[in-house]
Amino acid sequence: MVTTGVEGPSAKASRRRPGRRGELLQAALEVIRRDGAAASMEEMAAEAGITKPVLYRYFGDREGLLSAVGERFAEVLVDRLRAAVSGHLEDSPEVVVRLAIEAYVGFIAEDPALYGFLTRQAPPGGAALVGVVDTVAGFIEELIDEGLSRRGLSTRPAATFAHGVVGMVHLAGARWARSGEVGRAELVADLASLVTYGLTGAATGVQLP
Repeated sequence: MVTTGVEGPSAKASRRRPGRRGELLQAALEVIRRDGAAASMEEMAAEAGITKPVLYRYFGDREGLLSAVGERFAEVLVDRLRAAVSGHLEDSPEVVVRLAIEAYVGFIAEDPALYGFLTRQAPPGGAALVGVVDTVAGFIEELIDEGLSRRGLSTRPAATFAHGVVGMVHLAGARWARSGEVGRAELVADLASLVTYGLTGAATGVQLP
Protein backbone atom coordinates (compact mmCIF):
# COMPACT_ATOMS: atom_id res chain seq x y z
CA MET A 1 0.00 0.00 0.00
CA VAL A 2 1.42 3.40 -1.00
CA THR A 3 0.84 6.36 1.29
CA THR A 4 1.58 9.99 0.63
CA GLY A 5 2.39 10.85 4.22
CA VAL A 6 -0.08 13.74 4.05
CA GLU A 7 -2.69 13.80 6.82
CA GLY A 8 -6.23 14.87 6.17
CA PRO A 9 -8.02 17.44 8.33
CA SER A 10 -9.64 14.82 10.56
CA ALA A 11 -6.32 13.04 11.23
CA LYS A 12 -4.63 16.30 12.18
CA ALA A 13 -7.54 17.31 14.38
CA SER A 14 -7.41 14.01 16.26
CA ARG A 15 -3.86 14.81 17.42
CA ARG A 16 -4.82 18.15 18.98
CA ARG A 17 -4.93 18.45 22.75
CA PRO A 18 -8.02 16.36 23.72
CA GLY A 19 -8.82 18.46 26.78
CA ARG A 20 -8.97 21.64 24.77
CA ARG A 21 -11.07 19.90 22.10
CA GLY A 22 -13.57 18.90 24.78
CA GLU A 23 -13.72 22.49 26.04
CA LEU A 24 -14.43 23.77 22.54
CA LEU A 25 -17.11 21.15 22.01
CA GLN A 26 -18.76 22.21 25.27
CA ALA A 27 -18.69 25.84 24.13
CA ALA A 28 -20.31 24.79 20.84
CA LEU A 29 -23.04 22.90 22.71
CA GLU A 30 -23.78 25.94 24.87
CA VAL A 31 -24.28 28.08 21.77
CA ILE A 32 -26.48 25.41 20.17
CA ARG A 33 -28.67 25.23 23.26
CA ARG A 34 -28.92 29.00 23.31
CA ASP A 35 -29.48 29.66 19.59
CA GLY A 36 -31.01 26.36 18.43
CA ALA A 37 -30.87 25.34 14.78
CA ALA A 38 -29.65 28.83 13.82
CA ALA A 39 -26.41 28.41 15.82
CA SER A 40 -23.44 29.44 13.70
CA MET A 41 -19.81 28.35 13.73
CA GLU A 42 -18.83 32.00 14.21
CA GLU A 43 -20.86 32.20 17.43
CA MET A 44 -19.39 28.91 18.65
CA ALA A 45 -15.87 30.20 18.09
CA ALA A 46 -16.70 33.50 19.79
CA GLU A 47 -18.12 31.63 22.80
CA ALA A 48 -14.79 29.84 23.13
CA GLY A 49 -12.80 33.04 22.64
CA ILE A 50 -11.18 31.93 19.38
CA THR A 51 -11.63 32.44 15.66
CA LYS A 52 -13.53 30.09 13.38
CA PRO A 53 -10.36 28.83 11.63
CA VAL A 54 -8.92 27.86 15.02
CA LEU A 55 -12.16 26.06 15.90
CA TYR A 56 -11.97 24.11 12.66
CA ARG A 57 -8.37 23.12 13.35
CA TYR A 58 -9.55 21.13 16.35
CA PHE A 59 -12.32 19.36 14.44
CA GLY A 60 -10.93 19.17 10.91
CA ASP A 61 -13.74 21.08 9.22
CA ARG A 62 -17.42 21.94 9.65
CA GLU A 63 -18.47 18.32 9.11
CA GLY A 64 -15.97 17.25 11.77
CA LEU A 65 -17.54 19.61 14.28
CA LEU A 66 -21.03 18.38 13.41
CA SER A 67 -19.83 14.80 13.81
CA ALA A 68 -18.40 15.59 17.25
CA VAL A 69 -21.73 17.11 18.30
CA GLY A 70 -23.53 14.05 16.92
CA GLU A 71 -21.21 11.66 18.76
CA ARG A 72 -21.86 13.39 22.07
CA PHE A 73 -25.62 13.32 21.42
CA ALA A 74 -25.55 9.62 20.52
CA GLU A 75 -23.45 8.61 23.51
CA VAL A 76 -25.76 10.31 25.99
CA LEU A 77 -28.86 8.99 24.23
CA VAL A 78 -27.63 5.38 24.28
CA ASP A 79 -26.83 5.72 27.99
CA ARG A 80 -30.39 6.96 28.51
CA LEU A 81 -31.87 4.09 26.49
CA ARG A 82 -29.77 1.53 28.33
CA ALA A 83 -30.90 2.86 31.70
CA ALA A 84 -34.55 2.88 30.57
CA VAL A 85 -34.67 -0.79 29.56
CA SER A 86 -32.30 -2.11 32.22
CA GLY A 87 -34.13 -4.63 34.35
CA HIS A 88 -36.91 -5.05 31.79
CA LEU A 89 -35.22 -7.20 29.17
CA GLU A 90 -37.21 -10.24 30.27
CA ASP A 91 -40.48 -8.35 29.86
CA SER A 92 -42.60 -8.49 26.72
CA PRO A 93 -41.33 -6.82 23.54
CA GLU A 94 -44.18 -4.32 23.87
CA VAL A 95 -42.86 -3.15 27.25
CA VAL A 96 -39.24 -2.89 26.08
CA VAL A 97 -40.23 -1.01 22.92
CA ARG A 98 -42.38 1.48 24.82
CA LEU A 99 -39.67 2.13 27.42
CA ALA A 100 -37.06 2.72 24.71
CA ILE A 101 -39.30 5.06 22.73
CA GLU A 102 -40.31 6.95 25.87
CA ALA A 103 -36.62 7.47 26.67
CA TYR A 104 -35.86 8.60 23.11
CA VAL A 105 -38.75 11.06 22.95
CA GLY A 106 -38.00 12.25 26.47
CA PHE A 107 -34.43 13.00 25.44
CA ILE A 108 -35.67 15.06 22.49
CA ALA A 109 -38.02 16.97 24.78
CA GLU A 110 -35.25 17.72 27.28
CA ASP A 111 -32.78 18.96 24.66
CA PRO A 112 -34.86 20.19 21.70
CA ALA A 113 -32.34 22.82 20.60
CA LEU A 114 -29.56 20.26 20.15
CA TYR A 115 -31.86 17.82 18.39
CA GLY A 116 -33.16 20.54 16.11
CA PHE A 117 -29.62 21.66 15.30
CA LEU A 118 -28.57 18.17 14.27
CA THR A 119 -31.66 17.46 12.19
CA ARG A 120 -31.48 20.79 10.35
CA GLN A 121 -27.78 21.59 10.11
CA ALA A 122 -26.33 18.14 9.47
CA PRO A 123 -26.86 16.78 5.92
CA PRO A 124 -29.22 13.74 5.93
CA GLY A 125 -26.55 11.48 4.43
CA GLY A 126 -23.61 13.18 6.13
CA ALA A 127 -21.26 11.63 8.65
CA ALA A 128 -22.85 13.38 11.64
CA LEU A 129 -26.38 11.97 11.31
CA VAL A 130 -25.20 8.63 9.93
CA GLY A 131 -22.97 8.31 12.99
CA VAL A 132 -25.86 9.06 15.35
CA VAL A 133 -28.16 6.56 13.63
CA ASP A 134 -25.48 3.83 13.52
CA THR A 135 -24.61 4.27 17.21
CA VAL A 136 -28.20 4.18 18.41
CA ALA A 137 -29.14 1.39 15.99
CA GLY A 138 -26.22 -0.68 17.29
CA PHE A 139 -27.81 -0.67 20.74
CA ILE A 140 -31.32 -1.29 19.41
CA GLU A 141 -29.98 -4.20 17.35
CA GLU A 142 -28.82 -5.85 20.57
CA LEU A 143 -32.33 -5.58 22.01
CA ILE A 144 -34.00 -6.89 18.87
CA ASP A 145 -31.50 -9.72 18.51
CA GLU A 146 -32.13 -10.83 22.08
CA GLY A 147 -35.91 -10.55 21.68
CA LEU A 148 -35.93 -12.61 18.49
CA SER A 149 -33.69 -15.25 20.05
CA ARG A 150 -35.96 -15.65 23.08
CA ARG A 151 -38.89 -16.27 20.74
CA GLY A 152 -37.00 -18.81 18.67
CA LEU A 153 -37.02 -16.55 15.59
CA SER A 154 -34.25 -15.80 13.13
CA THR A 155 -31.95 -12.96 14.19
CA ARG A 156 -30.77 -12.39 10.61
CA PRO A 157 -32.81 -9.20 10.05
CA ALA A 158 -31.93 -7.65 13.45
CA ALA A 159 -29.61 -4.99 11.96
CA THR A 160 -32.12 -4.05 9.26
CA PHE A 161 -34.96 -3.87 11.78
CA ALA A 162 -32.85 -1.75 14.15
CA HIS A 163 -31.92 0.82 11.53
CA GLY A 164 -35.52 0.94 10.32
CA VAL A 165 -36.83 1.54 13.83
CA VAL A 166 -34.27 4.26 14.60
CA GLY A 167 -34.89 5.99 11.27
CA MET A 168 -38.63 5.98 11.86
CA VAL A 169 -38.46 7.27 15.43
CA HIS A 170 -35.82 9.83 14.45
CA LEU A 171 -37.89 11.34 11.64
CA ALA A 172 -41.17 11.21 13.56
CA GLY A 173 -39.44 12.75 16.56
CA ALA A 174 -37.92 15.53 14.44
CA ARG A 175 -41.36 16.38 13.05
CA TRP A 176 -42.87 16.33 16.53
CA ALA A 177 -40.10 18.61 17.85
CA ARG A 178 -40.90 21.10 15.08
CA SER A 179 -44.70 20.99 15.19
CA GLY A 180 -45.75 19.62 18.58
CA GLU A 181 -49.17 18.97 17.10
CA VAL A 182 -49.70 15.82 19.18
CA GLY A 183 -48.95 15.24 22.84
CA ARG A 184 -45.83 13.44 23.97
CA ALA A 185 -47.81 10.49 25.34
CA GLU A 186 -49.71 10.16 22.07
CA LEU A 187 -46.50 10.20 20.05
CA VAL A 188 -44.97 7.48 22.21
CA ALA A 189 -48.12 5.33 22.04
CA ASP A 190 -48.41 5.67 18.25
CA LEU A 191 -44.75 4.85 17.63
CA ALA A 192 -44.76 1.98 20.13
CA SER A 193 -47.78 0.41 18.39
CA LEU A 194 -46.24 0.77 14.96
CA VAL A 195 -42.86 -0.61 16.00
CA THR A 196 -44.22 -3.47 18.12
CA TYR A 197 -46.75 -4.81 15.66
CA GLY A 198 -44.59 -4.08 12.67
CA LEU A 199 -41.69 -6.04 14.13
CA THR A 200 -43.98 -8.85 15.25
CA GLY A 201 -45.43 -9.25 11.77
CA ALA A 202 -42.08 -8.99 10.01
CA ALA A 203 -40.33 -11.42 12.37
CA THR A 204 -43.03 -14.07 12.01
CA GLY A 205 -43.29 -13.72 8.25
CA VAL A 206 -46.73 -12.13 8.12
CA GLN A 207 -47.30 -10.83 4.60
CA LEU A 208 -49.17 -7.66 3.80
CA PRO A 209 -52.29 -8.20 1.67
